[in-house]
Amino acid sequence: MNPTILTAVLLSSAVCGLSQQAETKVNARHVIGLENVKRNRAGKLTVQNGGMQFETRTTNTEVPTMAIDDISIGSETTQAGGKAGTVARTAAIAAPYDSGAVLSLLLRTKVDILTVSYRDSDGGLHAAILALPRSQAEQERAQLIAAGAHASAPAQQELKERKAGVPAAEKADVQKLSASAIQIEPVEAGDVRIPAEFRSAIYEFLVERVREAGTFRQVFRSGDRAADSVPGLVTLHTTVAKFKEGSQMRREVTAVLGATTVEVNASLTARDGRTLLDSRIQGKVRLFGENLGVTNDLAKRIAKLLHQNFGTKPGD
Repeated sequence: MNPTILTAVLLSSAVCGLSQQAETKVNARHVIGLENVKRNRAGKLTVQNGGMQFETRTTNTEVPTMAIDDISIGSETTQAGGKAGTVARTAAIAAPYDSGAVLSLLLRTKVDILTVSYRDSDGGLHAAILALPRSQAEQERAQLIAAGAHASAPAQQELKERKAGVPAAEKADVQKLSASAIQIEPVEAGDVRIPAEFRSAIYEFLVERVREAGTFRQVFRSGDRAADSVPGLVTLHTTVAKFKEGSQMRREVTAVLGATTVEVNASLTARDGRTLLDSRIQGKVRLFGENLGVTNDLAKRIAKLLHQNFGTKPGD
């Protein structure tokens, strides 16, 4: 082949390759779960160089694909109406540096929800939840698996029975309990069918809300090896008891229909297995907001319950 023609072909292939690499960037919205990224921040999602990267104008966060132990896909209706829709439209029009195209994702009525469970260097469990344009999540899942991420096949949910509550006589103490550290375990589905993104969001919001409440000096994620040597550690377990996914559109139109609710059994156990606290708690989204908003409401209620029942000993 003529050297000039060969050079032209190689350059053309290189340009095409770069173009295809650029096309792998997907508009996304961070719901919760990525360290150092604000909730609902819009950005670009890419899978390259052995990592899942989420890039905004100010941050670039990466999760190594080898640290990913599960991936699930769901769907959600975004906040397209009311004040949230107006704010999003205004932001999309005014945003510079092509970020308006990213913010326009918020105006979609339906998006894919990509949930990526991964472990940090200490073994702590994280669940990154991202909203993607419709029909994009499956492609990202395939890319993550091809890059080395692990994804378990859908399995039948394990049926588990838990008591709805513990009689007062069985509780450790009728007075305010005391503990300086807590470890939060993943949310179990029990015998209720609930999308994976809802359980993962409850877990992430629990970590965030319990830390914000300041009830415990240390809040550990599930699997964090640093928790093994902490004396007096208590562990939070939650199991879904009821779940009803409503409709954002019906909520905003009727103001009385379409509520999303989730009810869980939340219990605190000591290292010796004793149940210190057991309660049934419900979270709701009644009017404005995405269905996933119910997970934040539930986490707030659980954090409040813990704050009401636990205190720290003097000197702890």
